Amino acid sequence: MLHWSELLNFARILVNRPSDELDDDAFWSLYTRATEPRGRADLLCVLMTYNRPEASCNVLQALHEALAGEPAFVLVLNDRSDSDYTATRAAAVALFGERLFWLDARERIGKPGFWKAYQVAFLVARAQQPSHALFLQDDLGFEPDLLQRTRRLWSATAADPLRRVLYLFSSEEDERFGRWVLALRRAAGAGLRLTQWFDLQAFFVDRAFFELLAYRMVPVHRNRWRRKPRVSSGVGKQLTLRLRGRANVYQAYPPLVFHGGLESEMNPQARARRALDNRALAELARVNTSQTGSRDD
Repeated sequence: MLHWSELLNFARILVNRPSDELDDDAFWSLYTRATEPRGRADLLCVLMTYNRPEASCNVLQALHEALAGEPAFVLVLNDRSDSDYTATRAAAVALFGERLFWLDARERIGKPGFWKAYQVAFLVARAQQPSHALFLQDDLGFEPDLLQRTRRLWSATAADPLRRVLYLFSSEEDERFGRWVLALRRAAGAGLRLTQWFDLQAFFVDRAFFELLAYRMVPVHRNRWRRKPRVSSGVGKQLTLRLRGRANVYQAYPPLVFHGGLESEMNPQARARRALDNRALAELARVNTSQTGSRDD
């Protein structure tokens, strides 16, 4: 039987009413500031990383190339691990300079605390007020034209006033009838599907996304993992449910990012059941694009 506090949490998620009682200072205290950024930018890029200094360095280098000189505010949320991120952080400073905000977790946040990392990202978005934000995980790959292709697809949905999310990952394992919600996906133009759900590998949002969510996460109840230790962090499910009926979520298909080359640090058991490996699909899309030329041609 669910505890009353779990029922309250679930109700807050369904009606999209996060609590106003969360203490911002408590979230900031989870991290030490390895860099103190300056300035602002219309694009906020968020990278979540744990125990993958080399892989995250590759993502940051690829992101720098994808930005092609465009100023962006880059937030790195590094969960506590035994890995040495010194070289990765130095490389990030060299790449992004004063627009890099690097936060190191004081203690391991892990899967039960993953929602807290997202809350910190939301606080940064509230302070920065970017027009758009790009969320990335540290086990991704993508082509240098990632942002160009993302914005092209984003612009293709501009007529939809409820568009809030473009999910950049897709695979042949995606559920036709939705993940976490019942929603029959449908084609929404070249390279796009309307899904109404998204996961956390990589996604692109606008400022209205944060405003709709009041820049707040609903705490994920600790009992979630006491009953089922192998379940996911609950963040993707929460965001999907809170947007349900209030916003539209699109998905890039073919995908704009590829994933699956590294073992999962957070959910190895779940990954054994669903590989989330779309590298073959992404490579096919890349080859087709190179043969036919950019859609801007």
